[in-house]
Amino acid sequence: MRNKKETRVLIVGITGFSGRHLCELLKNSSGLKIFGTYLHHPPDKKDTVCFSGIEMMKVDINHSPDVERVIERTSPDLIFHFASYVTVAKAFVDSLRIFETNVVGTVVLLEAVRKISPASKILLPGSSEEYGPVTGEKLPIRESYPLRPVNAYGLSKKFEEEVGFYYFKTFGLHIYFTRTFHYTGPGQPDSFVCSSFARQIAGLKGGNQHKIKVGNLKARRDFTDIRDVVSAYWKIIRQGKPGCVYNVCSGSLVSIEEIIGRLIGFSGGKITVEIDPAKFRRLDIPEVVGSNRRLRGLGWQPKYALSVSLYDLLKGWQDAI
Repeated sequence: MRNKKETRVLIVGITGFSGRHLCELLKNSSGLKIFGTYLHHPPDKKDTVCFSGIEMMKVDINHSPDVERVIERTSPDLIFHFASYVTVAKAFVDSLRIFETNVVGTVVLLEAVRKISPASKILLPGSSEEYGPVTGEKLPIRESYPLRPVNAYGLSKKFEEEVGFYYFKTFGLHIYFTRTFHYTGPGQPDSFVCSSFARQIAGLKGGNQHKIKVGNLKARRDFTDIRDVVSAYWKIIRQGKPGCVYNVCSGSLVSIEEIIGRLIGFSGGKITVEIDPAKFRRLDIPEVVGSNRRLRGLGWQPKYALSVSLYDLLKGWQDAI
């Protein structure tokens, strides 16, 4: 029987980067009952501490019966939808999977909530990739800026957001939206730029190879620590306004060149940086920085400096390799 005093939290895609860190944030909080879904493999032994006491369920976000069973089983008060295919690097070669997961999967989830648990609050994390190119006097980007994505990932997140607004306006679902800018931190997959650098640097220890390959070092981005990102998500779903979009960002610019310089500095090694043209993106945007004024209006403030994020990221790779 359900404890009426507990808040039931469903983290869809709990074994992903955001899901794990949200789990870490919430797992020791009193009054919460946490459930999580995963797709490919159950957590292994190294995840015992992270997911201790959490009921885990294997779910394909595109399979309606599975998703409906999870909503029925958990009766969630709060839902975090992290079952997303997050990639810009593969946006031009894996578009079908991106749209199937990010758009169709969102429809499947919201349909299940509409039919079974319409009082649930749902957080739909979007991406700064939805904005597309924004330059000069229009920076920092505010939530009112028009959406003009230039790759399949950004377009999929724009469609996902439109699906969310449809269910919010038509069926009255309690949906909270973000457009999350770049982030990093411990445990990030190496398909992301900061983690790719950190993995390469960590892998140089004890070897003769002291060179890493990089792409465009002149690009400047707005990075937030993943631990601050999930704290923003927690703040938004509890204190934000349904149907409102919140930029999740630091509001500060840093160059990719500076990031790799800091990582090399933390490593203490003498490392050569080699530009690899294959790592350059088509339609790369020189600068991306957001305004977090609306989010700060909820009382959110970042706690982790970028130097801490990068140090923890590198240490994680050094311990793993």
